[in-house]
Amino acid sequence: MTTKHYNSLAEFHAVRLQAREARELKQHRLAQRWAIIKDPHTRGILLRDALGDALRSWAPYKRVNEMLHGRVSGSTVAAVGMAVASAQQSFVRRLVFSSISMLLGKVIGQQPESSGPGLLNTVASAVGSGVRYMRERRKARHSE
Repeated sequence: MTTKHYNSLAEFHAVRLQAREARELKQHRLAQRWAIIKDPHTRGILLRDALGDALRSWAPYKRVNEMLHGRVSGSTVAAVGMAVASAQQSFVRRLVFSSISMLLGKVIGQQPESSGPGLLNTVASAVGSGVRYMRERRKARHSE
């Protein structure tokens, strides 16, 4: 650390005032950046961007992207994932694969928001309702 000698007390006060102003400006900018990062919407955008970059750098994704000449969209990935999920033997594996395909579809391509729920949401809701109905019916039969 070097020591700087000032010619007068006024020069020292002027430099100290400049340093305080610079510090306050940097503190204000840091607070603004922190507020942006704390926003859940912004964090979601950053997370989707990071996951998309990680997926796009993955070798299998690159091969599929090259095969389709760069025409990979979120809906394509979700549809292929649902087809793979339907080929699984176990219900749990089908559920896991379909969940992963929906998640990857969201990460890869943002679909424009529509006025109502999408097809995948409707299917997932119907499956959930069916499972609840089957459980309630089995429970009612066991109680009789």
